Amino acid sequence: IIYIIVIWQIMFRFIDRNDELAFLRRQAARERASFVVIYGRRRTGKTELVLRFLREYQGIYYLADKKTYRENLRSFQRVAAEFLGDELFGVAEFSTWFDVFNALLNRVREKIVIVIDEFPYLLEKGVLEEFQKIWDMLLSRRKVMLIIVGSSISMMEKKVLSHSSPLYGRRTGQIQLMPLKFWNIRDFFPNYSFEDRLKVYAVLDGIPYYLLLFSQDLDFKENMLENYLHRLSPLYEDAEVLLRDELREVKRYFSILNAIASGKRNFTEIKNNVNMESNILARYLSILQSIGIVVDDRPVLQQKRVLRYRLLDNYFKFWFRYIYPNKWLIETGNGERLYKIIESTFQTYLGEIFEDVVRDVISHFTRQWDIVGKWWHKGEEIDIVAVNKRKKEALFAEVKWRDRKMGWAEYEELRRKSELVQGLEDYRKKYLLVNKGGFRDEDKLVEESVGLWDLKTLEKLVKGLE
Repeated sequence: IIYIIVIWQIMFRFIDRNDELAFLRRQAARERASFVVIYGRRRTGKTELVLRFLREYQGIYYLADKKTYRENLRSFQRVAAEFLGDELFGVAEFSTWFDVFNALLNRVREKIVIVIDEFPYLLEKGVLEEFQKIWDMLLSRRKVMLIIVGSSISMMEKKVLSHSSPLYGRRTGQIQLMPLKFWNIRDFFPNYSFEDRLKVYAVLDGIPYYLLLFSQDLDFKENMLENYLHRLSPLYEDAEVLLRDELREVKRYFSILNAIASGKRNFTEIKNNVNMESNILARYLSILQSIGIVVDDRPVLQQKRVLRYRLLDNYFKFWFRYIYPNKWLIETGNGERLYKIIESTFQTYLGEIFEDVVRDVISHFTRQWDIVGKWWHKGEEIDIVAVNKRKKEALFAEVKWRDRKMGWAEYEELRRKSELVQGLEDYRKKYLLVNKGGFRDEDKLVEESVGLWDLKTLEKLVKGLE
């Protein structure tokens, strides 16, 4: 039996969360109490995951809100009363979370699941300590499964998961729910070509909520014009909504994100673009990293702090590259004009996303590589370097999103650059060329044992990962 206080506004298709569901089932099957923390970026399907799980187990689902301690407590009490089928429970006087949990557990005999969604909204002073007491004195001694869910990654990691948290050491499991991968896009758009699915992924990432806002019955351009590039679209507004919920002084953060999305990747480039003092910029970048919007990359096998910054999420990448500088076009109803602006550089942008997809495929297809990343040094760059330390093998890949064919010249250049990578001198080296437009000199390259992936090859590999 499930009692919920929120209606999901989009009919949600549940895709590729089987591992997470299986994990929750194992936790529920424990003889003892279990305490699971689920967190991750908004719109990734955390709520749908727990609601799907609750179809199999009797339990209470409560969605916390930006209300006072007392208001959230009373709301939870009413949801619990409905679960118990006891109207009197709903009007009883409870002054603390401990009291209401104690009374609830005294009325149930079978194992139940209790889910508190958006848990950070409850976190007033002393609430974490109260939930520590609830777990230690009540829940841990009963057949109960407690699941707390949160969308503020920084808040969940700092307040719930960190060593300093009163709840530290009590959870029996945790799930960081990540966006879906490129190969899951086919489930939403089965009739789209590889290139069109890549375009969707480049704009929306693997965020289920966003993917459902696009229609599989429209082509990519129609979806963009009807479901993104107008001022009433959730896709147009959501980046700003999400970041304003997480950050203060958003103007400065937005300037930094726009700079990174536009190709300013190292600290000095960003600093010069946004005209900000180094110590202030470092603090802002640290905060953006803590909330999971920005990540720093370093070259494979490089110990020095030769960092590049990038936006982790394709939705934010696209929004800050194309939407943020051109909001006025959407506000004035000129979505068609903005689409033409996007088209003028979109193939270059797709090349960046294509490289990320190939890197993911290499990581997941064989799972033989300890490290998969990019390498750069003094103006030289290799798109993908993968390392297997145990076997002492290294893979070097050149990735291009272009119609012109690749061939022997690109292979020789890749080999030359591979010799510059320090730390792999005694490794067996393999080479891979990946290109949208295919290859020339194929017989010669195959004879040299060079891997060749065109879109047809990638399509087959991706199908194996679906």
